[in-house]
Amino acid sequence: MACVTGLLGSGSGASGPPAKGRAKPTQKKKIQRRRVTAAQFPAPPLRAPTSGDPGHRRVAPTAIQLASKPTFHIHAILLRLLLLLLLGSLAMAAPPQPVPAPAAASPEVFRLGFIGPGNLAESIARGVAASGVLPATAIRTAPHRRPERAEAFSSIGAHILETNAQVVDDSDVIVISVKPQIVRQVLVELKPLLSEEKLLVSIAAGIKMEDLQGWSGHRRFIRVMPNTPSAVGQAASVMCLGEMATENDENRVRSLFSAIGKVWTAEEKYFDAVTGLSGSGPAYIFLAIEAMADGGVAAGLPRDLALGLASQTVLGAATMVNKTGKHPGQLKDMVTSPAGTTITGIQELEKGAFRGTLINAVVAATKRCRELSQS
Repeated sequence: MACVTGLLGSGSGASGPPAKGRAKPTQKKKIQRRRVTAAQFPAPPLRAPTSGDPGHRRVAPTAIQLASKPTFHIHAILLRLLLLLLLGSLAMAAPPQPVPAPAAASPEVFRLGFIGPGNLAESIARGVAASGVLPATAIRTAPHRRPERAEAFSSIGAHILETNAQVVDDSDVIVISVKPQIVRQVLVELKPLLSEEKLLVSIAAGIKMEDLQGWSGHRRFIRVMPNTPSAVGQAASVMCLGEMATENDENRVRSLFSAIGKVWTAEEKYFDAVTGLSGSGPAYIFLAIEAMADGGVAAGLPRDLALGLASQTVLGAATMVNKTGKHPGQLKDMVTSPAGTTITGIQELEKGAFRGTLINAVVAATKRCRELSQS
């Protein structure tokens, strides 16, 4: 108390102990003055002094100012907490960042074997490897009586094994790609090697599923009828499933033949007609291209120009049918103007029974296919 009194009462001029009898009033008065001083001098607002403010002068912090500093620190902490909460809410409100999509699953790799490395088998193998359906190292075959056939498979990167038995043992899917005349002999030889895990695929024309399953003693079979444009990746293939073929088997075979063109699934009863149309059909179109080119030469065109125009015209017309989805008759009408050149040419085709001749060609080829499959 003496220290506080000395600080607040230093202006009274007393240099020694207070006079007797006046100590209490003086002490009471000083205590009141202290209280009044505390009430009259609140802590000034915390702001920087400015030279243009004459009413402001820099003073030393009072006891009240010192006492207010902990409150200021509490306010600062609360302000920081509020800022953190605000930033957190903004982060939650922000749109989610895109998450990288998981890597696409790699296609199923299985081992593909060919019994008979002929031209059609090579076309399938090349298409499969080029499209990435299977790596070339997943393909295998055995030597052929003509060495160049095995060399063609080697150039793709396929494995050349010593025997057909090794091909069967080292393959998951086995394509029977030999001539129709020796299919029975080949299947009988392979019969002891065929387990339920093996899927057999026949591309032999005219050999029915019933015979394929009977000769091999195997029910997990798929029969496919492709055509020669498989050599340029434009095959038209039709397949049918045997008794024990699974959905996964169908997907595997579809992926193989989609690598060389388009694939349809149909009942086996249609296969003779498929052979008569798409199997033999390329030859009909070759004749048509040749005849159109001859007509161009007869009309005065150079041979190479006439042949190029004829082949590209057939390709373009076929592409329009495939891409537009319009009926060929509708597309024909679009280029046939009244009394024009096209209708004059069509009139000549009708005189020569062009459409009837093509129809008869498909029917005759179908009939012959039935005869061969029954013999």
